[in-house]
Amino acid sequence: MIERSLIILALALVVAAAVLVVRAWSGRRVEGLKVGESRGLWNALGESPDGRPSLVVFSTPSCTACRTAQHPAVEAVGARFGEALRILKVDLSRRPAVGHAFQVLTAPSTVVLRGDGRVGSFNHGFAPADQLAAQVSAVAAPASSR
Repeated sequence: MIERSLIILALALVVAAAVLVVRAWSGRRVEGLKVGESRGLWNALGESPDGRPSLVVFSTPSCTACRTAQHPAVEAVGARFGEALRILKVDLSRRPAVGHAFQVLTAPSTVVLRGDGRVGSFNHGFAPADQLAAQVSAVAAPASSR
């Protein structure tokens, strides 16, 4: 019985270590996007910064969480900010190069871009409306105080 407990404990520790390593790796990738040159991201999108914060929403047609949770959250944020926020939707099945440029690992994913085009926040997986609104507000606040 003790041997089984030790095996389970060892497996739990391996899983926990793997989760920590993946999170650290993912965090470094996102930080690289935040400090890196944003021109390549905008070229991949086929758009240009226009001074407003932008919310880039990555999804696929087969993504249930995208349709049932992420899109309603994005619509709520869009309604809250109106014309002050640009929402760009990217179908990863049709535009995989955009996902590659943004280093998207999963759908749904969302990216909040500052008015000058730099990455402000990156969310792998579902991001609730309150979280997205807070991220948009954080990148919009400096622009309104200038």
